[in-house]
Amino acid sequence: MITGAVFAAALGVTSPGSASTQAADFDNMYPTEHTSWVCRDQKFSINAKFCQTDNSTLTVWRQDSISIKQGRQNIAAVLKTEFHEGTDLTVKFVRKPVYAGSKETDVIYQKAKDPKKELPGLQALTWCNDAVNDTRCDQHYVRFHTAWPSKTLVCHETGHAVGLTHGSNASPRVKIDDYRLACMRYPFTAGAYLGAHNVKMINKTY
Repeated sequence: MITGAVFAAALGVTSPGSASTQAADFDNMYPTEHTSWVCRDQKFSINAKFCQTDNSTLTVWRQDSISIKQGRQNIAAVLKTEFHEGTDLTVKFVRKPVYAGSKETDVIYQKAKDPKKELPGLQALTWCNDAVNDTRCDQHYVRFHTAWPSKTLVCHETGHAVGLTHGSNASPRVKIDDYRLACMRYPFTAGAYLGAHNVKMINKTY
């Protein structure tokens, strides 16, 4: 989830590369000691939360509300280079989404119908629709404010869909603009890449 308030707060923090912001190592894969929620079935709300995905094969679907030329292409590009080729995950774009049962599509991307009402102050939100247990989820939704989400935003929200947290939820906590968070950081200065730390977290988990 990306909020304007968190983004603004990040502008005043110490430089992400400074020694005062660094921890020797940190865990930003859900759950951590700083994630207060348990993975549960949730309907969309501003307070809905993400979990881990349920296996190493990540099936995805881009709903018609996502722009074909820019939005869907950005999703495809990021998932191919950062998640499929860059980690131990296998990404598969399904021909038809499955919304119920034991073989649900893992990540559903969509645009909010009424962005100002549904996502006040947010650029996107990722939440678990169907939990498998206290940690893992069979299906996440990613709802964007726009039909053409940037590659960095796609990287960030897909990161949440596989369990990556913000720096404030990491254990130990790190600054929200810590350079090692790559696309999971604020502000979005790192670009649309996972970075070595997030890749390590994903490969360790899946």
